[in-house]
Amino acid sequence: MAKAQAALELRPATIADGEKVADLETARTPDEPRDPEMLHFRWTSPPEGEVFTRMMAERDGSAVAFLYAGHMPWGKIPKRFGSMRFLLHPKIWNDTHYEQLVEAGEAWVRAQGGEIGVARLRANIKDDIRMLERRGYREVRRGRQWELDLTANRARLLASAEEGRDHMRKQRVSILTLDRDTDPDRLTKLYELSIMGERDIPTTVPMHRMSYDEWHRLWFDNPGTRADRVWIAREGDAIVGLSAIEYPPTRGVPWTAFTTTARSVRGRGIARALKYETIAQAIALGAERIRTQNDGENAPILHLNAQMGYEPIDPVVELHRELNS
Repeated sequence: MAKAQAALELRPATIADGEKVADLETARTPDEPRDPEMLHFRWTSPPEGEVFTRMMAERDGSAVAFLYAGHMPWGKIPKRFGSMRFLLHPKIWNDTHYEQLVEAGEAWVRAQGGEIGVARLRANIKDDIRMLERRGYREVRRGRQWELDLTANRARLLASAEEGRDHMRKQRVSILTLDRDTDPDRLTKLYELSIMGERDIPTTVPMHRMSYDEWHRLWFDNPGTRADRVWIAREGDAIVGLSAIEYPPTRGVPWTAFTTTARSVRGRGIARALKYETIAQAIALGAERIRTQNDGENAPILHLNAQMGYEPIDPVVELHRELNS
């Protein structure tokens, strides 16, 4: 990897390249290692209808550059957004290589008929952002990211989890893991709750609405999630809340996968109780820290994170550019 000036020789990336790309991502953000099993799952389970390309460059048998570009069917979104992701190994990073990746991604999106380029990356990856802004990309949205130290806050977190259980008992709300729920319609109810909750997330680029089969695969074929680690809240026959942490099986930081409650029960502390149960379970499993991400305009969950002791870490910025301007 010593010589950085030779042009990148991009080629299509195959499923077999996933481990190399996971290593590349880990090299770029060592504080957030990329799990190869999780990456393989994402690559083999893209959103239904997504049109995409993946390309990479290798040197000495290792991935040194990666490009993803993709979009949902144009008829399903109001604007022609094309999402892109660019990765360069720190040992070869330079303006020329990054420009080559961006130009390749934009060319693909334009050839597909895309009109707006979208890139999302951590705010501390400043050289990448500098290059994108130089090309005319501008920030349109910011996702807040948080980390919770489970070791330093262990006693307080476990006490709060117990308080949440007591609060739910008084309201006759049951908090349990999905594997313990015996309702034969539990998955259909959970799917409907999940889709409703996703619609409440602030967004600029519309979120893809998953079919039941796609949702089921995302949750239950995912190597990072298990039914005994998916927490639900029940009130009578209804499932009114959901929260789960995704645990990378090989390496990486556990992240909150999703938390939501039915609109009819919000303001009663159910989301808080669910999140504390996931945290208590993470402590029991030996996790030392967990992370979560929320849109910067989602005030209720941001407030809850701060109350629970999460500390802000580098946010994710979403940058857009009109590709035909």
